[in-house]
Amino acid sequence: MFIEEYKEVLDLHKNVFQYYNMDKVAYFDIETTGFDKEEDRVILISLGRFKDDKFFCIKQYFAEDLEDEKEILYNFKKDLLEYKKWCSYNGIAFDEPFIKKRMEKQNIIFESPKYHIDLYRLIRPYYRQMGMERCNLKTVEKYIGIEREDKIDGGISVDLYKEFLLTSNKELKKKIMLHNYEDVLSLPKIHELIFKIENDHDLVRENVITKKQCRYLKSLLKKNNIVLNVDIDRISKKAAARAIDNILRGFVDCNELEEIISNSY
Repeated sequence: MFIEEYKEVLDLHKNVFQYYNMDKVAYFDIETTGFDKEEDRVILISLGRFKDDKFFCIKQYFAEDLEDEKEILYNFKKDLLEYKKWCSYNGIAFDEPFIKKRMEKQNIIFESPKYHIDLYRLIRPYYRQMGMERCNLKTVEKYIGIEREDKIDGGISVDLYKEFLLTSNKELKKKIMLHNYEDVLSLPKIHELIFKIENDHDLVRENVITKKQCRYLKSLLKKNNIVLNVDIDRISKKAAARAIDNILRGFVDCNELEEIISNSY
């Protein structure tokens, strides 16, 4: 296993940094040999963490051999222990379940951070109104003015890794690591965009909660003395349905309800 660590200065609005407690969030992204959680491997993880409101430290764990996967996962797990929140771009659908399955396959007991901030799910209901044609990571980066040095995509990195295993070419390793590094480096700036979305009341999400759902959900919240730090009028139909269902089944923990709402798009 090869480990590399970097420190970057990120210029973030201090009020946004404090609002989201970004120093308490682990930002991450993975590269794998494919999409099959049972058979494919994790070959690279990048983990970004703030040391204060400016310095963003990124640690990369790279598999110089496929057998390094267990060591990568174990070290990543150790570094995650202090965090209750982790943040990704489309990680609820891919990165998190892949990591959990590979931990299981490698006989590593793993409990993920309790809360997953998936920036993709928070942007997706609004991206068309914001003038974006797509909601993939590179499109969002371009929208907020991020210029990448890396020019490859995840699919190409798989082919580059196969070539690396045959040749041990250091330039190939650099390309793969740079791609994943920049994926994580972008996450705090995209997190900052979420603050703008949440505070722009001219933006109306797709599939917004119906008036009937809104009235019913608000009545349930009041009846059960639940106070959420969420603008109920702007959540999705799906989020409303899941929140209502959970309350009716007796699940009334505020943090868990907020997590359900934020991860339903």
